[in-house]
Amino acid sequence: MILGRWICDMEQKGLEENKMSKTQQKQKQPITACLLSAAFFGALGSSFIYGYNLSVVNAPATYIKAFYNQTWIDRYNEPVAAETVTLLWSITVSIFAIGGLCGALSVSYIIRVLGRRGTLLVNNSFAVIAALLMSLGETAKSFEMLIIGRFIIGVDSGIALSVLPMYLGEITPRHIRGSIGQFNSILICLGVFTGQVLGLPELLGQESGWNYLFAFLAFPAVLQLCVLPFLPESPRYLLMERRDEEGARRANIKG
Repeated sequence: MILGRWICDMEQKGLEENKMSKTQQKQKQPITACLLSAAFFGALGSSFIYGYNLSVVNAPATYIKAFYNQTWIDRYNEPVAAETVTLLWSITVSIFAIGGLCGALSVSYIIRVLGRRGTLLVNNSFAVIAALLMSLGETAKSFEMLIIGRFIIGVDSGIALSVLPMYLGEITPRHIRGSIGQFNSILICLGVFTGQVLGLPELLGQESGWNYLFAFLAFPAVLQLCVLPFLPESPRYLLMERRDEEGARRANIKG
């Protein structure tokens, strides 16, 4: 008798749990166009730029070194030593990582002041400034502009790679968080691929076009600047940092 009652109770409990599970599945927030836009354009102006800068300096390396040499001749009336060219080129490549470290270390303070979306928006200014410096360095006969530009775009990438996963994770429903998070790695790979393709000699990887490779950096940054203001801020930031419960509720519904 007791065993039969226990079996009935367990069956009833199982039915209730199954019913509750189905109800929760029905209440799952769907994937919206707003969420997909935030994921794509957020990654386009962040992860894509990082991936692009990993590969973009490889193809025009010979022409950039020739630019360094010519700039040195114009300044000092003598060709630059091979060791100096190697040093300058090493600095140009590696300073990107140093900038990334500086950007990543500054994120915790910036996001408290500007929020997740606000940080991504302001971060685009670094990409635009870097694109201008690196693309105009040849015209200004200044290899320092190229090196400084590489440092600034490193800062941009360090900030972006720290903030974007946080932003996407906080605006995305839990059941699709993994799928939306893949935009980050996908756009990095796409950025690397784009840098390699545009660097082909048939396209921009030539003596007269290598500076346009760096000017291209401004394109995804400007796109993100145009779209991101219309997308929601992180509900977690609005609630925990701004104490804006109504704003957090609206952002959660919109996302």
